[in-house]
Parts: sequence; C-alpha cells; structure tokens
Amino acid sequence: MKILLVHNFYQQAGGEDSVFEAEGQLLEERGHEVLRFTAHNDAIQDMSRLQAARATLWNGEMYSKIAEVAAGFRPDVAHFHNTFPLISPAGYYAAREQVMVVGRKRAIEKVRVLGPTRPYSQVELSQTDALILGLRLPVATDGADPACQPITLVGPEGAVTLTGGGTGGAFIARRHIHISDKTAAQLGVTHGDLLDLRLDGPRPTTLHGILVRVKAGWRTEVHLDTDEGNAVGIRSGQMGTLIIPRQ
Repeated sequence: MKILLVHNFYQQAGGEDSVFEAEGQLLEERGHEVLRFTAHNDAIQDMSRLQAARATLWNGEMYSKIAEVAAGFRPDVAHFHNTFPLISPAGYYAAREQVMVVGRKRAIEKVRVLGPTRPYSQVELSQTDALILGLRLPVATDGADPACQPITLVGPEGAVTLTGGGTGGAFIARRHIHISDKTAAQLGVTHGDLLDLRLDGPRPTTLHGILVRVKAGWRTEVHLDTDEGNAVGIRSGQMGTLIIPRQ
C-alpha cells in the first residue's frame, strides 16, 4: 500500500512528532511504501504576524504542494498528523479521497476521508446532515458507542455499510476539547470531565458539557460541529473562555 504521511513539526519536539516518526518506520517495516510530507514551525520566524495568521486559517501554498505530491505519488491513504499552523486545514482539501454518504432518504456527495485511523470507522454528522439523510442520530463520542446508527459509504472501488451498534457507524459528535496532559494538570481536569465554554461576539452564549479529551502533545482546541458554530456565530480560530464547574 502507498501511504502519504503529512505532519507539521513543532519548534520544540512533542509527542505528535514522535508518533509521526514511529508510524512511518513501522509502516515501512511492514512492507508499505511511505512518502512523508512535512513542514516545520521554524518557518514562522520569517513571517509577519498577519502572514502567520492567514497561513493558520488557509495556506494556499501548502495546498498546492500537497496536491502536487499526491498527484505524483498517488497514495492509497493519506494520514494527517498535526497541521497547525503551517499546513492548515487546506491540506485536507488537497487530499482527493472522497466518498458518498448514503442515508434512508438522500445522499451527501464528495465527503472527504480524514484521519487518524480508528478501531472503528465512523461518520460524524451534524443534525442538519442527519435530517437531509433521513436519519435519527444520537450524540456520541466515537464509533464504538452502541447507539451509533448504520450508514453506507460509496467510493470509487465499491460500497461499505457500517452496521452501527458499537462497531462503527454514524452519529452527531459530542462537543469536546483537546488539551495536553500538561494543560490538564494546570487546569485541574482529567479525561472525561465536562467543562463550559463562554463565547463572546454577535451572539454571545455559554456552551455546556464540553467533554475533555487529554493526550500528550495536543494543543488546546475546542471542536464544535457546523450547526453549533453557525448558531452562535463563531468561526474557526475564535477564542473563548473555559469555565470549570465547581465539584
């Protein structure tokens, strides 16, 4: 199998850097052909603050480079590790792997396949997506949740049906926050805790029940779906205030 590994190195080596190196070595030892595409945060030193901010949101140069690499290498799988800040979300769109998600009533075309790989395949949808597809979906953390529903994926080589019921399926992703083990210790929280998030702006609000996920090397980042983001009028990269409920 041909595998493209993509990673943005930190200025100070972290856990994600080690995982990236280890994964590439392990895949090659198993006989896979691996191509590595990397960026390094040392390049930020030669950028203005405005240039760095723009690159974090969408780096067109990286999009072009990854698209060119992918077109020449033609990988079977592209695995993205860290993309912050230089590779940016643009890297995902340079990968051309797409599937059609088929529900009971309709289908959503050109859905991109994202990593990292997981024990169970999963399709994270918004409530709006679920209504379009004619599905009643639970709010869940991952594809291992027994409440996940069946869903069919159609790609260039055929179709696969995820059976749901804890073995991979469709669900509405629970709002959550990624933080490193060091940040978790500073905040006095642990994996699985629930926090609140206060958001300012044109539609100020407080979101409750932000699930804490902890992993060494993670940068602090809250994940909301498009319905939630649009409802409160926020955009990617906006800052908020975490509130730790009293025990």
